[in-house]
Amino acid sequence: MSDMRYIITEYCYRNNKGVLSFSLDSRTNKMESINFTSYDQCNEHVTIGDIFVAKVLNVSKQIQAAFILYAPNKKGYLPIHADYTPVMTNRRYDGRILAGDEILVQLEKEAVRTKEPVFTMNLSLAGRYSVISYANTYKGVSKKCSKIEREQLRAAIPQEIDYGVVIRTNAASLLQPPSETEQSADLLQPVKEEILYLNQRMIVLIQEGIHRTCFSRIWQSPPLYLTKLRDEGAACRQVITDHHVLYDELKDFVALYMPEQSANISLYQDASYPLQKLYRVETHLSELLSKKVWLKSGAYLVIEKTEAMYVIDVNSGKNTTKKETAEYIYRINLEAAKEIMRQMRLRNLTGMILIDFINMEEQCYIDALLQELRGLAKKDHIQTTVVDLTALGLVEITRRKTTRSLAEQLGESS
Repeated sequence: MSDMRYIITEYCYRNNKGVLSFSLDSRTNKMESINFTSYDQCNEHVTIGDIFVAKVLNVSKQIQAAFILYAPNKKGYLPIHADYTPVMTNRRYDGRILAGDEILVQLEKEAVRTKEPVFTMNLSLAGRYSVISYANTYKGVSKKCSKIEREQLRAAIPQEIDYGVVIRTNAASLLQPPSETEQSADLLQPVKEEILYLNQRMIVLIQEGIHRTCFSRIWQSPPLYLTKLRDEGAACRQVITDHHVLYDELKDFVALYMPEQSANISLYQDASYPLQKLYRVETHLSELLSKKVWLKSGAYLVIEKTEAMYVIDVNSGKNTTKKETAEYIYRINLEAAKEIMRQMRLRNLTGMILIDFINMEEQCYIDALLQELRGLAKKDHIQTTVVDLTALGLVEITRRKTTRSLAEQLGESS
């Protein structure tokens, strides 16, 4: 049985106060995910999924994009997709997007370093099992599900839905062998009900959004610590917080999206031994912000950020022997590969990532290492692609940018 726990606590990092959330495997005492949402971000900044009435500043036909204001003095970047019909509030859409237009847009990617936030005209609402989209009318199932699962899950999409629907990977957890009295169709009832609920919310949202003034935020997405619980919390045995306000927020959110988890939420109240000390929060954060990561074998990683990419170097370190066989080097690289993919997920490293593994001469070991990396990449909730081995022997990986890195969330400059 899983002994994964999801912890949510109020935390202050160098005068940056907010909510720290993380999942931790109690058997290994290892974090599996972590996020920090500052109170400044909650109050002033936008979060992924927020929908605004934005004003178009100008349109660039060369790059098929528009530059917008989604709030006073706050700019964004809006790709123009030929197949998407935008929702306009100041005029009827005639096939053109012009400067001065007021349009409903949704945040797709947060601002990253010098780049402005990226928005989309394809408004969407996400639930635990499905996503409803306005402009993209495709109806299907996540490609991460197996072929058999996709065939079964398609049956949960109601015929009367006009919007696009994608059933998420989480829905596959419902496909358990039915009991003697339970029919297979009944297992998917929560998916059908959620799709109908999200569909109705989308109808109301668009109807109301058309009549709102420019710069209005017509939809505010739940904070990251709640959406992570919704998307990944099914694997958690316990959900724990030491903050009364967060506890009430959790109870309300779980009642809506995952009522079966209500009994697993608990309020930690032992004042003699704080929750953050119990779960060694300071130690975990210190390790995740350090450039050096030690491996059990005595080897270590060095993780560094440059202006254009992240660079990770694998070193044999204390793991030295006179018998450095090809298999021995491969085993160190294999251990490093597993920890690198974990660190990428925890630190939320995105964009281009170059990895300098210990050099291997035999092609069979190189192929096996790349195969292992690709298998680990498929398990990542964020789109991760192992590109190939470069001419210089470096492994190139790309990871989709959505939210800021953990260091940036905490306010670290590097």
